[in-house]
Amino acid sequence: MSGNSDFHILTAVILALFALVFGVLHFSVKSQKFSGWVGLAYVAAFVAYMLASTRTPSTPMGLIFLSTGMFWIFSLAIARAIYIRCNAVFPVKLVGLGLTVATAGLIWLSFVTPDIYARTLLVNAGAGGLLSLSLWPLWKAGTKLIDGALFGVIATVAATFVIRVVTINIVLGHALTEQSYTESTYVWLFQLTNGIAALALAIVLLFAAGHDMVLHFHAQSNRDPLTDLLNRRGLKGLFAARADEKQGAIFMRTIILFDIDHFKLVNDQYGHAAGDKVLQRIAQTALDLCQGYGRVARTGGEEFAILTKWMPVETAQFLAQNICDSLRFVVHPELDSSHKVTASFGLAILSDTDSLHDGMDRADKALYHAKRNGRNQVALAKAA
Repeated sequence: MSGNSDFHILTAVILALFALVFGVLHFSVKSQKFSGWVGLAYVAAFVAYMLASTRTPSTPMGLIFLSTGMFWIFSLAIARAIYIRCNAVFPVKLVGLGLTVATAGLIWLSFVTPDIYARTLLVNAGAGGLLSLSLWPLWKAGTKLIDGALFGVIATVAATFVIRVVTINIVLGHALTEQSYTESTYVWLFQLTNGIAALALAIVLLFAAGHDMVLHFHAQSNRDPLTDLLNRRGLKGLFAARADEKQGAIFMRTIILFDIDHFKLVNDQYGHAAGDKVLQRIAQTALDLCQGYGRVARTGGEEFAILTKWMPVETAQFLAQNICDSLRFVVHPELDSSHKVTASFGLAILSDTDSLHDGMDRADKALYHAKRNGRNQVALAKAA
């Protein structure tokens, strides 16, 4: 078997393998849309490479156009993946206009005024342009090392798509026809550089996907799956991270605990599915009211905690009272209209030496004082 054949087989296997790997990443974590688009890109790259590597002088123009389309889809899918990863708005109109112009040019250079070199330059410029769309969102979001690596590799590959055509034409310096093109050094060099570019890009994209999955699972370990609030572990991490944000002597951090009153009756009377809906609605209400004031966590079944930012104690008390007053007006369609859901609150001021456990312990005692005192109210814990 010739070295060329070995190279073609190895490149095809690598492209198929990366398509499979990114596909598995996507289907194992459905939220990983980034991996799904990259997987689609490498499926397109595999098809394009197989069509290009088996091209002969008798290959129908339809298959040549299909190969070109797959090449462009590869670049387009990579760009779409990057936009998803960076939470940016994909420029659909710009892409549509660009593809329309490129397709028209491809048809013209294939049938009206056939020119192999110009057509090859157009195909590669189109792929490079589509891939270059990724650079803007990466530039804006590039605060991490992996973003910089993606920017560098994508910029290099996009530039290479155009530079290689011009360079090869200058070095080889001879005109090609449809007949001689498939037997020329052009084809082998294009396939070689395509394989290297796809491999280099895939490695960095795989690192990015792995990095994103680690962050995803870390975030999931700090989140309550029902309400998507922080869980107790996430609250501990937040407490440690914000310990040094104090801004003045009158500013204090507080921990507010609240517990839904008689929640067991909700589950017993209306079922756990209804209870879950109530918990989600209570969580969202607290989250909305805490915007700019603190972070909400679910620390138990019907138990929640709010770690406030550094603020005057009066502001924290107002926040707790506002949430307490608001909860009883929340409508729960799963329950009887006469069934109002309320909560009891305990608030503790955190000293500079307090641990989260210390603050929560005092807030918990204040919460039970509120329950013993009639529920649906806020109680302030004694100073440490």
